[in-house]
Amino acid sequence: MISLTVFLASGLVALVEARTEPVLAATAVRGPDQILGAPRYSQTTVERYARSINCSRYIMKTIPIYYRLAPRRNIAPDVLAAQAIVETGRGYYGGDSKPWNMAGIKKGGTVGDDPKDFEVPPSAYEGVRMHVNHMAAYTGKRPVGKPHDRFYDARAAQEQRAWWVRRISELGDGIWATDPTYASTIRNHLDNMGRR
Repeated sequence: MISLTVFLASGLVALVEARTEPVLAATAVRGPDQILGAPRYSQTTVERYARSINCSRYIMKTIPIYYRLAPRRNIAPDVLAAQAIVETGRGYYGGDSKPWNMAGIKKGGTVGDDPKDFEVPPSAYEGVRMHVNHMAAYTGKRPVGKPHDRFYDARAAQEQRAWWVRRISELGDGIWATDPTYASTIRNHLDNMGRR
């Protein structure tokens, strides 16, 4: 009787594992517009692409950090790297934001556009962590470590909208940026990563 019970139990475990395995495999591939999930492109591919479009050392130094931190919140690191390329002008920071602010993140409670209104992270790691946390605020994920003050503003705004961002195409229209080409510019970088 004990042998039969063990045999049936092991068969049940194998059946449960077989049923869950295809589901996991199906969700491992991220769609081209999705923010959450596994990266579509490897760290090496993203680095090669960044070099090919002459990204600065600021971008190059952050790519491995994106691949280390973003997956901890199921955020695709290649999406954040593409977004950082857009936000920082390939890492040359032509706007009001300064290194290591990888996404033009303002200080908490700030609405202005003066250089003093933007966060100035002390290191590449802190800049990437702030960017990951900022996207976590919009996607309903927990922050990595203690978040920056703007995390709370972004989280509250998204909760007020009553939905979480899931797609790159949802970042425009005042959610993240007012530029109507913002999402398509990020997507173009992602598409081009796959061609290099």
